[in-house]
Amino acid sequence: MTADHQPRFTPSQECRVPHEQQQPEPLSDTQTATLNALRTHIHETVVKTETHRRWADDRCLIRYLKSKKWNLQEAKQAVQDTMLWRDQYGPNRPDKDALWIETSVGKLYVSGFDMESRPLLYMKPRLENTAASPSQIRHVVYHLETAIALMPEGVEKLCIIIDFAGSSMTKNPAPWFFFPFFKLISPFIDPVTKAKINFVDMKKQKPKPKAAISAPSSAAASEIELPGSSAASTKSSTQKQSSSSSNSGNKDGTSSDQVNLLDVIPEDMLEREFGGSSAYVYNQQIYWDAAAQVLADSRARLETGSSSKATAVVQEAA
Repeated sequence: MTADHQPRFTPSQECRVPHEQQQPEPLSDTQTATLNALRTHIHETVVKTETHRRWADDRCLIRYLKSKKWNLQEAKQAVQDTMLWRDQYGPNRPDKDALWIETSVGKLYVSGFDMESRPLLYMKPRLENTAASPSQIRHVVYHLETAIALMPEGVEKLCIIIDFAGSSMTKNPAPWFFFPFFKLISPFIDPVTKAKINFVDMKKQKPKPKAAISAPSSAAASEIELPGSSAASTKSSTQKQSSSSSNSGNKDGTSSDQVNLLDVIPEDMLEREFGGSSAYVYNQQIYWDAAAQVLADSRARLETGSSSKATAVVQEAA
């Protein structure tokens, strides 16, 4: 099979938006009052344009409140800071000249969706080609903004796959170094975040029977929940790392079960080297052009108030 250089920016039929995402859990009276107070403050005091107002919708404000444990004052400051940052930084208007070298090797890119229609963000540290710099940060922001723009209605998270295969200390921490480091910092990671981290051993990956289609697995789903900015490995090369929302776990709070990626990601969405059947191979110019269109569509939705997403619509099963 020949390589396919067009990134997978539309979910396949096996990708579903979970019922709980379509119908969020109702807010308590106290939470509703806090949301109303935040909305009033932001929309009457902070926002300067209709684009700001559309960006700071209730779903966005609720994400900030959740991230701040429903602390109204902290949420106010966070939303205000983000608006100022977005105006100055322009995350949805990437600077091609500044990012071209960062995007040249495919060390980070978005392609595909998991079972719950969350965009897949691949990270391949072995391909690192630049030193730490503001451009590296812009590079990460660029891909996060692309992933956010691709999220179907009702999806507010993404799935990250980190491939430490071939990494070295000169590029990024190799697997043997990463695990002790993770154990060291683990006590300082928010328990909710830590519970989303899982390690995948590619030696133990088993393909699903062709006739079987797995339901979305909340116990093994790789996910990172974004508060609102618009932000796996063995000793050999056969283990990847993914974030996970597991209910069972180790003493350090991470999942105790190895994840089978094909229980989390549709086979046609997952790249071959990770056990899937996708023939996608990163190509800088093709990826840039496709992502540029996604971000342009996203800007247009904010500027015009359109709620449709032309580039990422979940396909219904036939």
